Amino acid sequence: MGDWHTHVITTTYAADVSGVCSAMFELGGMSIIHDPSGCNSTYTTHDEPRWYDSTSLMFASGLDEMGAIMGDDSVVIKDAVAAIHDLHPRFVTLCGSSIPHVIGFDTVGVAKLIEEQTGVPVLGVKTDGLKSYVSGVGKALDAWISRFADPKEEKVLNSVNLLGVTPLDFSTAENVSLLKQTFEEYGWKVNGCFAMNDSFENLTHACMASVNVAVSSAGLIPAKKMKTRYGIPYVLGLPMGKKMSARVISACRKAQEEGTNQSAYETFQDGTVLIIGEEVFAASAAQSLREAGLRAYSVSPDPDEGFDEETLGTMMNSAEIIVADPLFRVLWNEKPGKRFIDFPHEACSGRIFRDSIPLFAGSSFELERLIGS
Repeated sequence: MGDWHTHVITTTYAADVSGVCSAMFELGGMSIIHDPSGCNSTYTTHDEPRWYDSTSLMFASGLDEMGAIMGDDSVVIKDAVAAIHDLHPRFVTLCGSSIPHVIGFDTVGVAKLIEEQTGVPVLGVKTDGLKSYVSGVGKALDAWISRFADPKEEKVLNSVNLLGVTPLDFSTAENVSLLKQTFEEYGWKVNGCFAMNDSFENLTHACMASVNVAVSSAGLIPAKKMKTRYGIPYVLGLPMGKKMSARVISACRKAQEEGTNQSAYETFQDGTVLIIGEEVFAASAAQSLREAGLRAYSVSPDPDEGFDEETLGTMMNSAEIIVADPLFRVLWNEKPGKRFIDFPHEACSGRIFRDSIPLFAGSSFELERLIGS
């Protein structure tokens, strides 16, 4: 068993069930969280900025105490079948929170039973509510691609899939538009964007891409699976700023030519500027600052990666400049000459600081200017 890491004074990231629902939100399906209803309300209230402006079929099973004690799966099956018959979703995604995990709920098995009774594709995504959204997004995208993408389509040169794109990391649609625009400026076609501002029909052509780009760590799970299944190499990196964008494109060219996976950033262990955040974002940001002549390095507070508050606090208080979500200020001891630059992350602080999230994707963003301000 791995080490357990406890959050004492810092917030946790959005849970894996929120990641599943976020990844599936725009694809015309129905998402069901097997749960008493707490995870459902947390997702819609805090983790989903699209909830009030658009529609998506999102349900909680309403698991009660007796159902949990007896392990009776017939209720969720019956309710899911009834909802599918009434609402006619294109597909269904079933995931579970911590209580079904504890009682041994068979997510994949129940998904198959619901599909047999309705004829509608049902994706069973095994979650436990104890991991971060990174795991949930990755598993959901992998399940969707393996079920709906056509593996027989021919590859198109200079085309990419953007993997791991949800509001939990990219917040607004403007960030996604800038992300796509950057690849197009360098002569690369965005074949599919998983899964914001794209359609079910278009994403079924995922196997036509010559390269996958995991623009967040949530995209790494499907990227690895698509390399194994379909032979599509992947690149790790987020275009943010001109020089970092050029590094990502260069890595895409090398991945396409050699058929090997590439990273557009190096990892640094120390420096004067500490970037705290989702792994690919933080490492790309640090690389971008290094290109601008600043000694930056990064760390991810994802509990799935062994996050430790005490260690992070020590790192923060030895850095001259910290770039992080405002909720991490609780670990920082303000001192003369030290600076904390707020860079909100929706998966960390929800909608609290959403209006302060900058448009950071794309070649025009200059993080060094934010550092210097």
